[in-house]
Amino acid sequence: MTPRFTGKRVLLSGGASGIGRATAERFAAEGARLAIGDVDLAGANAVADTLGGVAFAYDARDPAAAVKLVDDATGALGGIDILLNVAGIMAWGRFEETAPEVWQRTLDINLSGPFYLIQAAIGQLKHSKGNIVSVASAGGLHPVYGTSAYGVSKAGVIAVTQAASLEFARYGVRVNAVAPGGVATPMHEKSTAGGGVDPAIFAEAAGRNMPKLTDRPACTPEEVAAAIAYLASDEARYATGTVLVLDGGQITG
Repeated sequence: MTPRFTGKRVLLSGGASGIGRATAERFAAEGARLAIGDVDLAGANAVADTLGGVAFAYDARDPAAAVKLVDDATGALGGIDILLNVAGIMAWGRFEETAPEVWQRTLDINLSGPFYLIQAAIGQLKHSKGNIVSVASAGGLHPVYGTSAYGVSKAGVIAVTQAASLEFARYGVRVNAVAPGGVATPMHEKSTAGGGVDPAIFAEAAGRNMPKLTDRPACTPEEVAAAIAYLASDEARYATGTVLVLDGGQITG
């Protein structure tokens, strides 16, 4: 593996598990110095300790927490070259049955969280001419039945990515996103089987959003991490405002 991130200072939200953990491992393997922010501080510490990074408590719903995380990461790393917005939650539920608190929490974490972190980190990224990669979703490009709140939040991440890329290009700061379809992660498992979701929703969704690559298993966190690493690397130096889709053909169905 070519060490594309040797010496790069990387701030990653949501690194305790799933895509975030796989991304932390990928960047560390390629030489990055990591600061991880997560609401699960014990999990983030475990990952950071393994990878030689640092971890901080971080609540994506709180704009003040974003400022503190950037300050903490800057203090620990000496600056920030790459910001990775990975923290997120999954919410299932039919449109008319989505409770206001579920709607708001999903938007707060999935959409406002990246917005707050980008705002907080842009000063550092202007200085380093760094870049940002956020995790959106194929569901933000094409609706997935029974995930209205989630899909709207991820469509917002795509809009934030494109708006920020337009404004920050003059500073040499690139802003991109990945949009996975179904990914085999603990968050996905928790939100489906054992998550208290009406099984009928999955039966209804199956007839409406079937991926094309049905002969292959779900995308893995490591595959998403590889896509994130590409967008954050100099190999993608001319990519900004890009949404890289990894969905097995889901949005073409």
